[in-house]
Amino acid sequence: MTASRVPDEWPALPYAEWSNTKKTLQMLTQILGKLRLAIEPQKPEWLAAALYPTARGLTTRPMPWGTASVELTLDFFDHTLSVLMSDGRSHRIPLAPSRCVAEIYEELMADLAQLGIEVEIYTKPQEVPDTTPFPENRHDCAYDPEAVQRFFRVLTAVAGVFDEWRSRFFGKTAEQFWWGSFDLSVIRFSGKHAVAPDDKGYIMRYDLDAEFFTAGWWPGSDDSPEPGFYAYAYPTPQGCESVEVRPEHAGWVEAMGEWMMGYDAVRDCPDPRQAIVDFLDSTYRAVTALGEWDAKALEYTAPPPAAREG
Repeated sequence: MTASRVPDEWPALPYAEWSNTKKTLQMLTQILGKLRLAIEPQKPEWLAAALYPTARGLTTRPMPWGTASVELTLDFFDHTLSVLMSDGRSHRIPLAPSRCVAEIYEELMADLAQLGIEVEIYTKPQEVPDTTPFPENRHDCAYDPEAVQRFFRVLTAVAGVFDEWRSRFFGKTAEQFWWGSFDLSVIRFSGKHAVAPDDKGYIMRYDLDAEFFTAGWWPGSDDSPEPGFYAYAYPTPQGCESVEVRPEHAGWVEAMGEWMMGYDAVRDCPDPRQAIVDFLDSTYRAVTALGEWDAKALEYTAPPPAAREG
């Protein structure tokens, strides 16, 4: 049965129309991500660095600070960056086209210090061409509220599909927003360790130390402006390039070493949600078959609903 469609449920997201806003927003997520990395206890595969979607934006989730906790949140409806303390104190920093990254960064760090949170971060952005340190970045000032909300509608829709899909997995799994590459991903771990490559640098050595399958969605970039979905595994099983996956417009891209599927093609499908599920299912099955995972042991079947009493 085809799911009912709500008008603009999967809105268009032409990169050129919001690229400057996206760059400003990415710098703000990098600031939050680096603060989370500095405060949160380290976890395998850098899961302590990720951000997470909320009903209104993106959050670090509560992070321990002594006997209290602090949470940083980007709200895409009030258009604020909030600092929330578990003792009830809070600060809210407005986001607007007139405010550059440096100004927001300076206000945020001052607010944290006022709340008793003294923390230092590496102020250069990562995984982006422009590495201007946050305190010096006075050129990223674009903030289009309508474009931010359009991006968030897509992010929320995709997050719902990812969360439902990973609910069928018995092993370790996660869903997170990566601020370096500015994408939302879902990951399933086989439970096996992997040998981390020596030539990938510090970050990747501690990311590629487990066998996993991951898929995700990104909203486009200067180098790759079309929004889309990806899927790959580490270690990459031999034969992935010759596997046919679904839907028909998805396929292996040798230059990337990943399966890819364009977002606009998904939007044109009668049931975009099912198209994403088909992409996740077919690429995951290819990985488990070629990589000889014990896929059956990693399946989870939810218990039936409890019978009503009385």
